[in-house]
Amino acid sequence: MSNSDRSGLSRRTLLKTTAAAGAAAGVATVVDPDGAAAAPATTAKTGAAAQAAAKAGAIPTPEQYFGFQIGSDGHLATWDKMVPYFQLVASKSNRFVYEEVGKTTLGNPYVLLTISSPKNLANLDNLIAANSKLADPRGLSPTDAQTLAQTGVAFYYVQAGIHSTEVGNSQATIEWVYRLATEQSDYMSSLLDNLVILMVPCQNPDGLVLVNDYFVSTAGTNYSRTYPDLYHHYCGHDDNRDWFMLTQVESHMNVQIQNKYHPQVFQDSHQAGSSAPRMFTPPYLSPYDINIDPITVQQTDVVGLAMQRGMTAAGMKGVGWGAEYDYWTPSRQYCVYHGAVRILTEAASCSNLAYPLVSNNPIGQQTTDINFIEPYDQKTWTLRQIVDYVSVAFYSGLETVAHDTYNWLYNFYRIGTKAVTRTSPYAYVIPAGQRDPQAVRDTLEIFNLGAVEIKQAQAAFSAGGKQYPAGSYIIYLDQPYGGFAKTLLEVQDYPLLLQYPGGPPQTPYDVTAQTLPMLLGFQADAIPSSFSVSTKAVSTVKAEPVTMPDAPASGGAYAVGPESYGVYQIVSKLQKQGIPTFRAAEQFTDGGRTFPAGTFVLPPTAAARQVLQNQSKNTGIPVSAIGAVPAVSGVQLKAGTKIGLLKPPDNLPSGWLMYIFDQYGVKYSIVEAKDYKNLSGKFDAIVMPQGVSKNSITNGLNANNYPADDWSWAFGVGDAGWTALHDFVTNGGTLVAYGSGSTTAQSLFSLPISSILPNDSTKFYCPGSLLSQELDPNNPVAWGMDPNHPVWFNEDRAYQLTSTTTYPVEVVAKYPDSGDQLQSGWLIGGQYLNGAVNGLSWTVGKGYVVTFGSEIGFRTWNRGEEKMIFNAMYYGPSAKLTAAQFQRLGQ
Repeated sequence: MSNSDRSGLSRRTLLKTTAAAGAAAGVATVVDPDGAAAAPATTAKTGAAAQAAAKAGAIPTPEQYFGFQIGSDGHLATWDKMVPYFQLVASKSNRFVYEEVGKTTLGNPYVLLTISSPKNLANLDNLIAANSKLADPRGLSPTDAQTLAQTGVAFYYVQAGIHSTEVGNSQATIEWVYRLATEQSDYMSSLLDNLVILMVPCQNPDGLVLVNDYFVSTAGTNYSRTYPDLYHHYCGHDDNRDWFMLTQVESHMNVQIQNKYHPQVFQDSHQAGSSAPRMFTPPYLSPYDINIDPITVQQTDVVGLAMQRGMTAAGMKGVGWGAEYDYWTPSRQYCVYHGAVRILTEAASCSNLAYPLVSNNPIGQQTTDINFIEPYDQKTWTLRQIVDYVSVAFYSGLETVAHDTYNWLYNFYRIGTKAVTRTSPYAYVIPAGQRDPQAVRDTLEIFNLGAVEIKQAQAAFSAGGKQYPAGSYIIYLDQPYGGFAKTLLEVQDYPLLLQYPGGPPQTPYDVTAQTLPMLLGFQADAIPSSFSVSTKAVSTVKAEPVTMPDAPASGGAYAVGPESYGVYQIVSKLQKQGIPTFRAAEQFTDGGRTFPAGTFVLPPTAAARQVLQNQSKNTGIPVSAIGAVPAVSGVQLKAGTKIGLLKPPDNLPSGWLMYIFDQYGVKYSIVEAKDYKNLSGKFDAIVMPQGVSKNSITNGLNANNYPADDWSWAFGVGDAGWTALHDFVTNGGTLVAYGSGSTTAQSLFSLPISSILPNDSTKFYCPGSLLSQELDPNNPVAWGMDPNHPVWFNEDRAYQLTSTTTYPVEVVAKYPDSGDQLQSGWLIGGQYLNGAVNGLSWTVGKGYVVTFGSEIGFRTWNRGEEKMIFNAMYYGPSAKLTAAQFQRLGQ
């Protein structure tokens, strides 16, 4: 059944995609005014409409307000002027509601504009309520759903500017706002009558401020015009890789909007490289995650192809679909597990953010294909064209939904109905009493943010042939967003996709695995069929209650197990308070209980008890009292351990480490160029993450291209600095390196390791997957680790140790000698990993070096492994104690 006629958009009008987003604002476009994309004729208004038009007439055009035509060469509007403009438009237009959803990481306003007809805005609460019922159709009959679909309005959520050097989309929203607020036409009335448009003109305002303000400030100088560092304080370009871990406040606000309004469409507006198609839209490449409803996949194709049609009808060449981008990982698409299609648009970039790209030949691919019909035949490409192309795509998307609101709403109901009637698997059970309560809590917080319903067992029960204790958590999958939980808890089986039989793999756009139990380190069991248990709903995730033990008797101590990665929240507090902290280097027993190597042991002082009591309550990590300090070897953590982080500009892994360090209260600072004169005086341990190279250290930023007042910290330190880093370690410092950082460390110290993996991707290939690993929990780097905790492998390195005499060395982690190395994701040629070395700890001179070929700190995802960074950076500078010294707790 269709209710297309109600929308007021004819089939012919649908084909008239209005490329002239700027036409209403009095700006030029590249559109042929005689083509199919000409703007519909404006119809004169009377009465209330005429009054609204007069009021809208008081809104200045973008060119009047900003002083230049949006998209003109060398000009970018800045956030400090965009926000007041949006507020001004909302104050003068009855089609707009301006809302500051919250503050960003750096304290800038995160803006949501709700745009629709005055009638819809007056009835917005009821429209939201109707959408919520369709999203969660439990108790809703098909007849009631049809009524809601006939009387409801589709919600179209569009955001721009998440990647802040992709400047064209946020600039285009300025013109969209003006046109949607002021245009008086049957065409615009039809859009606004049939849609509620949710617009976030910048998903990363901090980055827009950094990039656009820097661009403006360097005008007329010889400096580079592009901001050289992370344009999100922590995750830079990875800020749209956070949509299942949900660590950032901007991600929370994005999810908050989606959970409140339940949009049917989520348009995520980006830019690609300058040689890419002038605009990409869906359909995507294979594969798609099977947890995305097939209706959602099909409707994604519908909107994407409507955008392609609109641009082609407007005479815009060089547009394509079905290339590069897939529909797999939830890290980039929270919305698809919540009933909304994800429409990724990727416009090709111009030159130096806002200047024309000029070529000697027509730009981009010049051969035609079914998914690339008309090559772009011009030798220039400008910011203004980007604004025009993305505007055509945007209005085409609006049209195709507004034209068919009934089916979009009723299909939304169908998607929800299939979700709440899921039968297999029946549920996941997360057993109570796990080794890492932080891992369980982090997972439950993700589910809670993601609107997943969580239950907790009130009594012991049996399910799937196993017994589970009271307090276990149950995620029933017959719920609206059970697919979101399922894709995060299950093992991923990525298909073998090759470019041609026997050829290289078809590269996934991002990674292929996201199995939370493996990443974080906890148990979750899929239960295939129904079971009975008394439960209560969990609406707020809190640390599990723990009981602080009585103060230890004389000669005793407090003990905290090393199993949870959350324990370093406690360690940071102990460090800040200057409380002596020890770790047992061997397993010991006390009162009939066995404590593993790496157990934290603290003197029974009042200060220690206060910190432990507060932090145990906050984390759910239990504290024990032991009757006597064991006579085992151990270490005493250096008081106020000073951590240095090697952070080249725009290095994503170091940004993610900053986030974790800040969350845990680690005492750290970025290693600046000036610090190389006295590294030992400022740092006890230095972390060298993925992406740190000799070049990034010795050459750094070119001092001629960036103002010294702001960027001297990142200038190169030359060979003298490289030598200083070497001497820092050999004189007693600690260096922790992982990923490509391990290659840099190898170069610095001539470490005797060699890569054993083939460079041929037809023989070995592993893009972002979870593999088998064997860890030595008696090694200080792996204290508290599950001996079989999986390794995250993202096209990383695996080594052969070529000498054990060059430096004293111990193997911390290796791959099994045989067997199936893959645990979740995709792996070609796993046999090449058999017996390979991953983690090693070295004694280099007087210093301590730890290297991991894999990325043990990847986007905060693999926190179970990331604990080893903490273990290493605190162990290296610690005082090593004999059994007698440890028993006296260093006295």
